[in-house]
Amino acid sequence: MLQHEKKNKSIFLKIIFILCLFMIAVYWAWWFCSSKPVITSKAGNLSQGTLSYIYFVLYSDKTQNQMFQDLKENMAIGYLADGLGLCDDPYYSKFFAISQRSRRQRAAIEWLRYKNKSIDIDLNIVFNQYGIESDPQQATKLIQSCIQREKHGFRLKCQDVIIGQINNKPLSLSMIKFLMTPEEWYQFLSFLPTPMENAYKSYLTRFLYHVVHKELIEYFAPVLKELQQMDHDQVASRYISVKYGMAQEGIYPSKRLTLDFPDTVLFNHFFAIKDRFLPVQAVQVQYSVFESMDIAEMVYNKLNNGENLIALAKQYAINDHFVQTSYPHRLYGYGVQGMSSNPEQRAIIDNYLLDAARKNILLPKPHKLDQGVLVAQLSHLERQQRELKYREYQFAVRRDLTLKTLKEKFRIDVEDAANAIQWKQINNDIDLVRP
Repeated sequence: MLQHEKKNKSIFLKIIFILCLFMIAVYWAWWFCSSKPVITSKAGNLSQGTLSYIYFVLYSDKTQNQMFQDLKENMAIGYLADGLGLCDDPYYSKFFAISQRSRRQRAAIEWLRYKNKSIDIDLNIVFNQYGIESDPQQATKLIQSCIQREKHGFRLKCQDVIIGQINNKPLSLSMIKFLMTPEEWYQFLSFLPTPMENAYKSYLTRFLYHVVHKELIEYFAPVLKELQQMDHDQVASRYISVKYGMAQEGIYPSKRLTLDFPDTVLFNHFFAIKDRFLPVQAVQVQYSVFESMDIAEMVYNKLNNGENLIALAKQYAINDHFVQTSYPHRLYGYGVQGMSSNPEQRAIIDNYLLDAARKNILLPKPHKLDQGVLVAQLSHLERQQRELKYREYQFAVRRDLTLKTLKEKFRIDVEDAANAIQWKQINNDIDLVRP
């Protein structure tokens, strides 16, 4: 009996040993096959597949170092936003979905441009390439009919309706529905036929980008969690822009950070900036318009280093008119020398230049217009003289000091966050996959 128990115990131990070896083998196989991070941080890791995906979609015209610098800063901003409560914000999930959808669409478009070797994409051709067939008008009729059936208690559900085919297999509305938010879905079902047809075309295109994006994912094999971190960081960038006063609430529905200042500090700041509250009488301006932001920034940097706008305009301006405007000329303020006191009745460029003059900005940064990018240089600023009282401008003074302080605080906070996330590049030379 004792010998039999020993034999059973021996068999049991052997089984345990074999199971342990099996588990170790499975673990090492998983570790060997899984994507390993080449960049680590407390804000998330990045594998080679993810970096290849990001490089192809966003940085194909830039260097790897530029990409790494941007990713590190974006992760720091994401980390900073988390500390300010971004993930608990009621609008976060909505903006995360928008960011994710935008990234997938951009990636799909880049992939289609690469495959078709063309900047311009004909969606009709792409629908054919991926075997997606659906007549929006007919699909809308089927969906409208389904909605009526649901009202009368029929068992057929709208998402089960076949509205086309993909690669000769049925395409149901449910395959498109999962790409819609609940709000979009219920709004879609409430549409009348014509607006529903237009909305359906948009959602069908979204489905196409989804199919194309799956092909891109299979090629680069990025880690989904890492891509979601990138989407999160994009939302964080919007959130932080509002929090630190660099953008208005329209970009993200949040409130600017509030700062408390002693009355003496506010009073001293009023005296430092009070001339800004004096209306602009006149200012000497030179400006020109250039074809792209890259050219405009190049011209702006040259002006910053003392070069002449006239010579640069002769070389790069989009037309002769904007060569002439590069010569010094006088611009009068609102209601001066017969000029309109209503900004809506002044030219867009005049309003921009007068706003820069009001803020004492003599070399404003390039400003995008409907056509081209504006670069300007101001001098000889004259203001209308009048007596100013602090109490009449105290809210404007507080706002100005808050924005100035938040701008400085932002740089410090991002730098601190970048150090806190402990960004580390494991491999000095990362060989990214290129198609």
